[in-house]
Amino acid sequence: MTISTADAPALKNALRSGVKTWHVLTFPNSDDAVHFVNVDPPQGAGEVCFSNRPDGQVDLMFFL
Repeated sequence: MTISTADAPALKNALRSGVKTWHVLTFPNSDDAVHFVNVDPPQGAGEVCFSNRPDGQVDLMFFL
C-alpha cells in the first residue's frame, strides 16, 4: 500500500489501538515516510525502520 502525506494522519489514527504491533507501508519517497513517522504520536527510538526500494519508493516498518 502506497500512502501520501495527505493521508498519513488519518491512517496513523486508524492504526492506533490499545496494543502496539508492527506495520509495513510503502511511501513514494523518503520525505513522505519521515512525515508519517513524525505525525502525532511520533514514533520513538527503535519503533521505525526504513528500507529504500530499487524503484525509488521507501518501505517503512513501524511499531504502533
